[in-house]
Amino acid sequence: MSHEWGNYPENFTPKMYWGAKAILQRDIGKLGKTLDLLPDRQSFERMDGSQTDEDTFFNWINTKVLPELRHHARENHFHEWNDLVTIQSEDRSFMCQATPKNSGGEYLYIGCWEVDLSEKNSESE
Repeated sequence: MSHEWGNYPENFTPKMYWGAKAILQRDIGKLGKTLDLLPDRQSFERMDGSQTDEDTFFNWINTKVLPELRHHARENHFHEWNDLVTIQSEDRSFMCQATPKNSGGEYLYIGCWEVDLSEKNSESE
C-alpha cells in the first residue's frame, strides 16, 4: 500500500487514506489560484477494519473537500507551511488536512482519512 502523496497523519495509521499533491496555478487575470489534481500524484489505501465504504469516502472528498479547497485556492490562502486547512465531515467520520508544506504556494499536499470512531467512542466513555 502506498501513501507517498499528500499529507499523511504523523501519529497514527488511518484505516482508509487518500492523498494528493495538487498543483496551485495562478488564475490568469485574477488574484487567486486554481487547484489541479494529477492522476499520477494521488494515492489511496484501505486497511482492514475500515468502517465505511469507499464510495461514501470519495463522495465526501468530491462534494465537500475539493470544492472547499478550491475556494481557499481562489482566495489565495496557501503560501506558508502553517497555512493548514482542516475539514471534517458533519458526522465526524472523515478528516482532511491540506497544506502547501512551504512550497511557496506552488503545491498543495492533501490528506483525507477515515477517523477511527471506535477510538473516539472509547475516549468519551
